[in-house]
Amino acid sequence: MTSCSEDSICECIRASDELTNKYEELRTKKLSVEGQKEVKELIKTKKAKCKEFEQMSGPEMLERKASCKE
Repeated sequence: MTSCSEDSICECIRASDELTNKYEELRTKKLSVEGQKEVKELIKTKKAKCKEFEQMSGPEMLERKASCKE
């Protein structure tokens, strides 16, 4: 079993979760200029951290994601 500190897929998943949470937060209120910048930064972070996993199959992604739970 791989721990998050050893597996960059966990960083990818955390970045994805942060972005998802930000989108959820923004659905309930108007997007400020600061909020727009935050979303753009989160998108850049997610793309950078997830780049190597873009071609990964869904089942493999889920299996590796399961190893991230602490």
